[in-house]
Amino acid sequence: MKKVIFTLAAVALLLSVGSCTKEKEGRYAPKQKIQSVYQESTFYHDGTVVRQEPKYKSEEWTWVDDRLDRITYYDQNTYEDSETGELVSEREQIYVQMFSYDKDDRLVKSEILGWANMVADLVYDGKYLKTMTVYDEGQMLVSYQFNHEDKRITSFDLTLGSQFEDMDEKTARQLELVSPLRFVLTPEQANVTMAATERCAKRAATLGSKASTELHFSMEWKDDNVSRISASYMGETALFDFKYDSKNNPFYGLFELVSTVENSFMPFQPLSKNNVTGIASTESSEGEAETSTDEYTYTYNANDYPTSKKWVDDEGDGYRYELITYYEYK
Repeated sequence: MKKVIFTLAAVALLLSVGSCTKEKEGRYAPKQKIQSVYQESTFYHDGTVVRQEPKYKSEEWTWVDDRLDRITYYDQNTYEDSETGELVSEREQIYVQMFSYDKDDRLVKSEILGWANMVADLVYDGKYLKTMTVYDEGQMLVSYQFNHEDKRITSFDLTLGSQFEDMDEKTARQLELVSPLRFVLTPEQANVTMAATERCAKRAATLGSKASTELHFSMEWKDDNVSRISASYMGETALFDFKYDSKNNPFYGLFELVSTVENSFMPFQPLSKNNVTGIASTESSEGEAETSTDEYTYTYNANDYPTSKKWVDDEGDGYRYELITYYEYK
């Protein structure tokens, strides 16, 4: 079991959470619908561009009436031609995510068709989400049991299936690429959780049948936004604290199993009404803790929806990485 437990677990968080203004979980009905998502990134040293990934379309969203029908994801590789020395960019389709709904317009199935084929089935108890199970080629990877208080998800437990440990390289690779920590957590933070998970896996391997297959996640709220997430698994802990703007989050209520390659990651933004502007995270294991902080800046349209999001990582010694994500609406 080599891949991300904390990040995989966060898949479940990408479901609409019933706030006081929402009737039922599982609905996604933004007033402005995303049509395309673009990305560009630049790596600097002492103010000079070292490498640049030109702006390219990373997602295409297809709507049928008011329902999100599918999202098509793309990756782009930019390299220097060995003969001409010019930069060449190649764009390829990675996978397609398709959404299915019940008569109440609640999501009941999310299917991934790509390098590996995955399905997430959702079961509701009245207005609220009860369980979600993720399968790979018909075999259970993970299952989730959700707990509610005051009409909101406040905690959930994740159970790993035997298939999770035995998944093939294609599935493992896709899980890396489609990490559900999609919208705010940086790739560096995702790497921290991956490292923590690998330590968990090694420990579980030595314990054998004594190893726990269950992870626990708790969530705290402030108004209509998730203010804190804490996760625990066999001595490993992760804590995330969030800050928000006062603008409209275009992903509010979206359930999503996957994300684009090299996107900035975040499982909690779809739960929150506003956009995350800052996050402080702490990963702890065996008495040692790693901390990091990140901030995000946005531009907005006339309806207070973001048109771009920028994250800058000052890596020290004159190195800086800059990632900008652009949103176009119907």
